Amino acid sequence: MLYFLNDMVENQVANAKKELSELPEKNTERREFLTAQIATYETQLKNFKEDIEKQLSERFQFSVEELYAMYGQYERKYISIEFHKFSESAGKFGRNIGGVLTFYKKEREALENAISQENAPRTNGLVKIDCSKHETLSDEQKKELIENGFVSGDIYEVLASDFPVVKSYNQTGIKDIPNTITVNVDQNDFDPNRAYLWLYSRRIKNGDILIEEEIAKFCGLSMYLKPGSESYDFIKENGFDENGQKLAKVRFFELEAKLYAKDISKVELLEFNEFLQARKVERIEAIKKEIKRSTNKNFEQFEEEYPDIYAELQNSRVQFETESLDYHEMVTPIYWDYEGFLHIFLRHCDELAIEGHFENKTKFQYTQKDIKRILKIAIEDLKPKINEKLKEGNDFRIYGDRSLYFNGNHYSLHILADGRVAAFHPMENPTE
Repeated sequence: MLYFLNDMVENQVANAKKELSELPEKNTERREFLTAQIATYETQLKNFKEDIEKQLSERFQFSVEELYAMYGQYERKYISIEFHKFSESAGKFGRNIGGVLTFYKKEREALENAISQENAPRTNGLVKIDCSKHETLSDEQKKELIENGFVSGDIYEVLASDFPVVKSYNQTGIKDIPNTITVNVDQNDFDPNRAYLWLYSRRIKNGDILIEEEIAKFCGLSMYLKPGSESYDFIKENGFDENGQKLAKVRFFELEAKLYAKDISKVELLEFNEFLQARKVERIEAIKKEIKRSTNKNFEQFEEEYPDIYAELQNSRVQFETESLDYHEMVTPIYWDYEGFLHIFLRHCDELAIEGHFENKTKFQYTQKDIKRILKIAIEDLKPKINEKLKEGNDFRIYGDRSLYFNGNHYSLHILADGRVAAFHPMENPTE
């Protein structure tokens, strides 16, 4: 009612001031009447404001706990907020904003505990919100809202869709990545090597940075699929050593392409097998190193006691490829290699659960095939912060209270200054 009266009087003030500005100077009687009327209205507005501010300080409408219980605990619940007219938040951000409430790890844990109590507390405290998709807010305002937030008691009204809500926090068991769409593709006529060659050539043309493995693969594929490409400047600069000898990695990918096309000679096949044997030795050593770090077993014990996991590792030894996970608008491509892959999967993949020094390490709640997607989602979400660190020549780390939150889990991520993913894992296991 106070808002209604205030708005009504504001309109009367505006009308009186407009009439006064248009009134001839000689009409003194009317001008005196309007001047007195405006003064009376403005006194009323001052009283209305004082009454509203007093009510807000004594009886705020939304507490931090209520906002979390109604909206914040659910995954990516978008809400529209209208602030009280005379609140500090309205002055800083305007009357209306929209976004998704965000919470640090400790805040979420504390609020989960608070709303589980029979008599939940009501706190008039700070709430943070991601308004990145709000078109009228400035970058500075968006940063302020997601880093520092606003006082919950400044809210006048909250609007939200009535779509079904999902709570993934503390959910047990294997999860699906939300909003996943499966597309079936006929790969009968698909040539992955030509697809890679096209992709890398586009990235080079666009000025994107390729990691060492991708450069070698581009050169090797070019030499087989595009005869005469040895004369290209890029190939000459990146496919050969200072003595003009073809680099080993380039030759590996050239032979791999020939094998895929069934166009490889017996001599070349023997050469390719030598490359594979060398890589096998290198990767077995990496497996032994990670097993030693992550378990209380030696390699032979591990093979005997965990035959299924050992078989998975043997498959990865053959199938894994070092690759960029994200390069678009990155300071340098973010990639993972076999060492990083082993570190993530052997310690934190539930399907490869092992006992030992790290048997109580937190486990991903996703299948092996989805963990890579979760990692790519994390990198995309954290891209601005990652770039900021890499520009300085520093590692990027996010962990603890400010770890990344996605689909019910907080994640720790460590990326080296050269873009290599060193570690990635969830921060907690769900409560059983």
